[in-house]
Amino acid sequence: MLADTVVAWDALLAAVEGIDPSAPGRKEGRSAGRTLVVLGSWPEGRPLPRIRDDALAGVTSAEPLDDIEERIVRAHVDDSAADLLAALGRARDDVVAWAASPNVAEEALLPVGGPLGVVPLGTLVAASAYQCAVAARDLAPAGVTAPDALLRSGLVSLVDTVGAVAAQQRAAVSLAALTPQVRIAAGARDGDWCTREVPDTIAGPAVLCEAGLLLDVASSRASAPAAYARGDLRARDLGGILALVQVLARAPGLPGTEGLSLALQAYAASARVTAAAGQVGEALGDAWKKWRGR
Repeated sequence: MLADTVVAWDALLAAVEGIDPSAPGRKEGRSAGRTLVVLGSWPEGRPLPRIRDDALAGVTSAEPLDDIEERIVRAHVDDSAADLLAALGRARDDVVAWAASPNVAEEALLPVGGPLGVVPLGTLVAASAYQCAVAARDLAPAGVTAPDALLRSGLVSLVDTVGAVAAQQRAAVSLAALTPQVRIAAGARDGDWCTREVPDTIAGPAVLCEAGLLLDVASSRASAPAAYARGDLRARDLGGILALVQVLARAPGLPGTEGLSLALQAYAASARVTAAAGQVGEALGDAWKKWRGR
């Protein structure tokens, strides 16, 4: 996971080299600079060394992410491209340094508070790969192309996050993301979880589509109903997806995966009345049509 995280940071830095901070991003009202500034390591934020100190001290509470990002934006959104890239480089270097430290294996398991709730430090650090991937996708109007390596790392991070939240709920559930870039699944039981690459024949609940599309749906950048209508997104295993929906509904929140949660909840609402027929695809389509009308 940490190796994938470093890959994500390296890929993002290469992709945004030479970017104009004033260029428009995909998200309305956000420039390239506004998209990138919150990913950097700043004194006004919560850089990795500070998060590590909290984990070592047993601190499991954390300032809301929105408050941290608002403070960073106020202080640095108008900084130069060089300053923004330097902050991104510092964030990347913090991950590399910690991943190479002698006690990383033990420290990665320490609980720490953050946007995901209380999770192991390693999970919180690895979640930054998802943020890097979404940022690169958001910067397509500014001329940035997210390479497959970045999409892969971001999707691994996203699926691992689902496993972490399921473990918080002590649930026995799983989810696989089967894409051309990577086939990754997380399974949780009794407060533990495992994330690993899997074959495309794996049984259980799965979402099948391009990695970039799934990242867009999870970050509410793309319409799940439209993707399903086009045939770009498919899902399987009704019972497993229903179980996962129940877990996500109880969770304190999955930052960045609101779209995934909403799509699964809509699927569940329709599936309850169509499960007897076993038409998983039709249930999914009907649910997302209703979701679109909300």
